[in-house]
Amino acid sequence: MANSRILNKIKEILFPHYSCVICGRETKDGKLCDECKEYQIMPKFCERCGEHVGEHDKLCLECAETKWHFDKSVSVFDYNATTASSILAMKYKEKRYLSKDFARLLKQRYEAAGFDADVVCCVPSSPKRLKERGYNHAKDLAEEFCKIIDLPYAELLDKIKETEHQTELSRDERKKNLTDAFVCTDKTIKGKKVLIIDDVFTTGSTLDACAKALKKCKPEKIYCLTIAKTLLNKA
Repeated sequence: MANSRILNKIKEILFPHYSCVICGRETKDGKLCDECKEYQIMPKFCERCGEHVGEHDKLCLECAETKWHFDKSVSVFDYNATTASSILAMKYKEKRYLSKDFARLLKQRYEAAGFDADVVCCVPSSPKRLKERGYNHAKDLAEEFCKIIDLPYAELLDKIKETEHQTELSRDERKKNLTDAFVCTDKTIKGKKVLIIDDVFTTGSTLDACAKALKKCKPEKIYCLTIAKTLLNKA
């Protein structure tokens, strides 16, 4: 039995089996399969939030009218039925190993965006939510990301207010729901560039509330990086 396990291990090393992180199809190099590559956000997107924009536009309509507390946000994928399934599996079905695969994709997107963060944090969970789920998937993502890009991870934010689930709330309700929900716990970020990692940019309310809390500690820049973005427009 022991010899069989050793032989299988040797086979895995010499002939590794790779699968697409999104759909599970077999791939040659552990990256995305050809079909899932099509779900990645195309190059023409809003310079602030990652929304699809027209060929000659720099900002989407919302960012032209909205003052975000973060400087820039980018995502790897559009959020749709295909990308949602693996993200939700990581978030709710304890498939925490997916954070390693997603972290590699986040690294590629981070480098393509030209971000130059000094420290990385994540969107925190409330104590109640953390107890219910047993882990914070955003923290898993951030820690795995930091391991492969050699940046420090820090607990910069606490969630001090228990909030409703955002899923069924409107944009305005989401913003109100998160008012004063987060607090920055580390004043040493003054003058530094901070990166916030989360799974999905939906309306931006959560990331903006986190950025607002961080701004009280006077960082130089605040970037946001997510696996997927819910797109409002398909320009």
